[in-house]
Amino acid sequence: MHRIAQFQAHIAQSVEHFLGKEEVTGSSPVVGSSIEALRGRPEGSIIQTDLIILHAPSVYDFRSRPSFFGPVADLVPATPIFDIYPLGFASIGEYLERNGFYVRIINIANLMLHSATFDVERLIASLEPRSFGIDLHWMPHCQGAIEIARLCKKYHPDIPIILGGHSASVFHEELLTGYPEIDFVLRGDSTEEPFRQLLSAITGKGELSAVQNLSWRDSSGDVIVNELSYSPSDFDAPSLDFSFNMKTVIRYRDLLGASPFEQFMREPASAGIVCRGCTRNCATCGGSATTYRKYLGRRKIALRDPELVVRDVAHASRYIPGLIFILNDPLQGGPDYFEELIRRLGALNLDRPVAFEFFGPPTPDQLALMAEHLSNWSIEVSAESHDDAIRARFGKGQYTSAELEDNIKLALELGVTRYDVYYMIGIPGQDADSVRDNARYLRRLYELSGNDKRMMPFISPMAPFLDVGSRVFDDPDAFGYRLRARTVEEHRQLLLEPSWKQLMNYESLLLPTDEFADVVYEAAHITNDIKEEVGVTTPEAARDVRQRLTDSQATMHKIDRLRALPAPEYQQGLVEMEHELLDASQPVLFETLTEGWGVRPSFSNFAACLRLWLVENILLTLTLGRHHAHSAR
Repeated sequence: MHRIAQFQAHIAQSVEHFLGKEEVTGSSPVVGSSIEALRGRPEGSIIQTDLIILHAPSVYDFRSRPSFFGPVADLVPATPIFDIYPLGFASIGEYLERNGFYVRIINIANLMLHSATFDVERLIASLEPRSFGIDLHWMPHCQGAIEIARLCKKYHPDIPIILGGHSASVFHEELLTGYPEIDFVLRGDSTEEPFRQLLSAITGKGELSAVQNLSWRDSSGDVIVNELSYSPSDFDAPSLDFSFNMKTVIRYRDLLGASPFEQFMREPASAGIVCRGCTRNCATCGGSATTYRKYLGRRKIALRDPELVVRDVAHASRYIPGLIFILNDPLQGGPDYFEELIRRLGALNLDRPVAFEFFGPPTPDQLALMAEHLSNWSIEVSAESHDDAIRARFGKGQYTSAELEDNIKLALELGVTRYDVYYMIGIPGQDADSVRDNARYLRRLYELSGNDKRMMPFISPMAPFLDVGSRVFDDPDAFGYRLRARTVEEHRQLLLEPSWKQLMNYESLLLPTDEFADVVYEAAHITNDIKEEVGVTTPEAARDVRQRLTDSQATMHKIDRLRALPAPEYQQGLVEMEHELLDASQPVLFETLTEGWGVRPSFSNFAACLRLWLVENILLTLTLGRHHAHSAR
C-alpha cells in the first residue's frame, strides 16, 4: 500500500508540473517548465544523478553588464548570449544512460533569459551530482563556462568538474594549469565512450590513467595528458536521441533547463548528423580537416550509416514538430551514400521541412533525386564570397559562382522550398570594396531567380571570434591577420567589452577594425535596399530595418567616443546607455531567417510525448529511481 500511495502522489505531482500549474518567480508561466528547479529545489531523493551537463551563457553576468552585441545577434538562431547548446549533449546523455549512468541537462543560459530573478548560485548549490560537465565547444562561451565552473567548485569543492568540446580540446592544458576549478578535460569529437570511462573511474571502477582522451591533474597538481586514442572510424555507436532530452524534463520537472535554446518552444527543430570530421579545409573554420587532425585526433571523417541517420530523424519527428536539419553535408559520404540517404528519407513520407547543409552545390542529378523523393526540402550553402579567387583562397574553390547560380535556378525549377546562400565578411583576401561588391551581387541572384522569395541570400560578419584551432588562428601572418587574443584568458577579457567591434579576436590587415565595422553596416544597408527593390521585403519592413541599422551603427560610434574618456566617465557613460545598448542589439541582418519553415505540431506528436511521460514516471516510481532509460527505438 505504501508503494501505491507513493506512486499516486508522484503521478499527481507530475501532472501538476506537466500542466504548468505552478508559476516561476520573476517570469511568465511556461507550460511544463521547471517549477521548483528554478527556485533551487534540491535534487530529487529517488534519483542519484551521475552527471549534470551545464550550458553557460556567453558572458555569465550579461543581465547586469551593459553590452552592445550588434550584428553578433544575427549569426545563429539563438540570442546574443549563445544559449543554444551542442547536439552532443543528447548523444552523450543517451550513451551514458545506456551504460548505467543518470545524466541531466541544464541550460543555464536559457533559464537566465527567461527570468531576471533566476538565482544561478541557488540552483547550483542545490544540486548534488557525482560530477558536473560544462561545454566549451566554441570560444564565445569561455567567459561564462569558467564562471559557472567556479560556482560549481565554490558550492561543491569535492565534486569533479569536466570540460569538453572543440575549444576545450585546443586549450586543454591551459584550462587545467590556469583554472583550478577545472579538474578534467575530455578531448576529441567523440567523447561518449571516454565519458563512460571517466565516470567509471570517478565512481571507483577504473583508473584515470586509462581514460582515453583525458587531460587531468594528479594529486601533486601536475597535468597529465592521456593519449588521444579514441577516434572511432564510424559514427554508429551514439544515438541522436531527442527523447533523452525529454526524459530529463520528466525526471527533473525542468522544461526550461532542458530546452536546447530560448526559442525552442516557439520554433522547435531537430537534426540528423551524417558524420563527424570534415573533408574540407576552410581557412577560418575550427571544424576543418586540419583542425580535426591536429587537435581532435581525427584523420578521416566518421560516417553514420544512412539507416541510422534516418532512424534518428524518424525518432525525432515523433516528438518534435518543425524543421529537420541534415547537418555536415551528406555529399561528404559520396554519391552512393547520398542517394541511399535521400531514398530512405523519402520513404518516411515526412510532413515537415527538411533542410540540408551543403558545403557546395549538389549536382543536377542530386537535385532531381531530392525533388523526386522529398516533398518539402531546402538547401543551405555557405558560399563565403561571390569572388571565385577569394573563395578558393578560403578553401572552397571546388565550384564557381556561375555554377552556384545555375544550381539555384535548377533547384527553384525543381520545387525547392528554400535555397539559402550565406556570404561572410572578414575572410582572407577580402577588402571593403569586395564586401560592397558582394552585397551588390545579391541583386544578380534575385534577377536570375526572377525575384523568387524562396531564394534567400545573407551576408554577415565573421564575429565575434575567428575560430581557435583554424588555419588562420594558428598562422595569422600567412593569411594577413593580426590576432587580438590567443589564450583563454585573453578571449575571456574580450567578451567583457561593451561593443561588438571591440570584442572580436582578430583584425584583417586588408580590413582594419574600424573599416570592417562600418562596411558591415554598409553591406547590410545594400542588402536591405535590394530586398525592398525586388519585393522580397515590404517597404514598411525595409524602413524598419534601415532605422535599426542606423541606430545600431550610431550606438557603436557613441561607444567609440566614450572609450576616449577617463575610466570613471567611460563607465558612467555605459551605465547611462544601458537601454540603448539593449535596443541596438536586436537582430537586423537575418530578419527573414525563419520564414518559410512553419511549425505544425500534430496529434501524434502530443500522443508520443504523453506516452513517454507516463512510461518514464511509472518506471521511475516503481523502481525507486533505479530505472535507466534505453534509447526508445
